[in-house]
Order: sequence, then structure tokens, then C-alpha cells
Amino acid sequence: MSLQSGSLGKVWFGPQVAKETPATTYYGFKGNAVDLAPGQLFRNVGPLVGGSFLPGGSIKTAAFGGGGIVMPPSLDDFIVWLLYAFAGTCTSNDMGDSTYEHVMPSGADSSAPGKYLTGRRMIPGTANQYEQMEDLVPTRILLGITPGEYVTMRYEAIGRTISAPDGSAWTYTPKNEVSVPIACRGGLELPDGSSLATATGATLELVNVVPDLRRVLVVGSYYAYDFPVTARAITLSFTHLYETKTLYENFYWNGTAWQPSIYSTSMDVYVQSPGDITGAALPYQLKLWASNVDWSCEPIGLVGGDLVEMRITGTVAAAASGFDWYFNVRNGTATYTWPT
Repeated sequence: MSLQSGSLGKVWFGPQVAKETPATTYYGFKGNAVDLAPGQLFRNVGPLVGGSFLPGGSIKTAAFGGGGIVMPPSLDDFIVWLLYAFAGTCTSNDMGDSTYEHVMPSGADSSAPGKYLTGRRMIPGTANQYEQMEDLVPTRILLGITPGEYVTMRYEAIGRTISAPDGSAWTYTPKNEVSVPIACRGGLELPDGSSLATATGATLELVNVVPDLRRVLVVGSYYAYDFPVTARAITLSFTHLYETKTLYENFYWNGTAWQPSIYSTSMDVYVQSPGDITGAALPYQLKLWASNVDWSCEPIGLVGGDLVEMRITGTVAAAASGFDWYFNVRNGTATYTWPT
């Protein structure tokens, strides 16, 4: 026997036709860290009259699957399935130059996503351990955009049921790192198309709000009934290296007077791969666009011997009409059709 390296493990996701119907097609993903795993609840009966100074024994009261994967998000094909599941709908467009753009969601954000994934993982060992988590509902996407680095993504989900099938025949063909975007090939733009050239250290967080596990446990089952998405929250946070007062004034001032209204604009954040899409003359691209973003800025602090910085946060709000927000992925895959 010998100790094992986590690098030899594997993780898969696959789209489900419906709840309680495990996926039949799976896509392998490479990650820096994976904590997607089976989970279980333990309960102790506590101190008992007539017992001793020690509490009584414990029992298992529920099981579930959940967690996430931190990865460099390869934009070549498979990642769209994860974004599709999070957003709920997807429209694909042939751009006529050997590239395709996939928009998620495909319209106003006015209905629950209603998509489920099955997750699989392999824990390496002298005898490998295979585990499967069904009815996963995506709950959070965290994108880190740091200059000089690959873009990172943490993708989180929670699901109903777990099992440990024989996975010795599972195939694993993940995409490589060629299509992973980098922060230095990207930008953050406001409505007039001008780029915030000194934006740095950006973080995008998208959350599907679901009930706590205990809210959806039902009598007669170890598993939750479902994890319906009840709301959505999207924020962008970044540090802006201060040059002039032009942007700063929007947050506080109308001339010499304090400005009581919220500074709101649309938002366009994108990142691209260093190399081009196979057979095309354009790079892979991941974009997040939002129609109506409410911006806030922390008070500027001045530090001797250091740069002046603005810490800015944008919160996506509902649009007056049309798209509220969307992901747009450009790659070489023609279309994505959720199984039915």
C-alpha cells in the first residue's frame, strides 16, 4: 500500500433529462481542487437523564451530494454545459467565421433554471473509489480575473442523492488548457464602450439561491425533495487604480453637492484565450453582460508611498425590458441541446 496523489483523481459532470434521472453522457473536467463529494448529517441524542456524563450515541439522519470544483475554465466545448445548467437556457449562433457564440440565458431572467446535473468523481488508490451525486442544482459561480494569471472558476452545486457505482468503465477525456482565458486578454467596459484600463483584481460572483437542506428534507426519506432556485444574485467587485476624478464623481457628487441617486449603467466583462479557436482566426472568449448594474464605491483611503485605489462593487438589477444579463461563450462547437 502507498499514499495517493490527488492529481490522479477525476471528476465528471453530465446533463440530466429530469430529476431522478441520472445523466447518460458525461464530460471530464480538470481542476486545481475538487470538494464535490457525498455528504451526510449526523445527530447525537445528547445528555440523557438516567445516562452518564457522556452523551448518548449518534445516528445518521440524511444524505446529500454537493461542493464544488476550482478550475482553469477551458472554453473549448464542455464548460458551456455548466453555464447552461446554471442559467437554464441557451441559444447558439453561427457567426459565419468558423466560430459560434452561445448565449445563456437566452432571454429575460424570468423563470427558474430547472436544470439538473449528475456529478461523478474518482478517488485514486490501490483500488479506486467511484462516487456519483445525482440531481445537482448549480448554486454558485465565482470567477477570479487577476492580471498576469489564468482566469479561475469555482463552480458549486448541491444535489439530492448519492451512490457508489462501479466506475471502472467510465471514460475520461477532458479538454486541455489551450482554451483557458487569461486576464491580460480581457476588459471591463461601460456603456459608451470605453474600457476601464486600470481595473485590476476583478471578481465575478453569480449565485442561485436555494433553500437550506433542512427546509427541503421530507418525512419518509433520507434525501431532500428538491433544491429549487428561488432567487439570483450577481455582483462584480474590482479595484480601480485612480487617475482622475471622472469616475469617482459618479458615485458621490453632482457638482459640489452630494448625489443621492444610484450610479447605474450596463456592464460588459470579457476574457479571451491566448491562442485562437481551432480552424478560426479568433480567440476563445467568455463574456458576462448585464443591462442594469447598480454601482457603489468604498471611501478612498490615502496611504503614503502607495497608489490611490478605488474599490468598486456592481450589483446586477432587473432590466426594464429584454435581457437582464447573460453569459456569452465563443468557441468552435456549433450547438448545445439539453437532453430530453
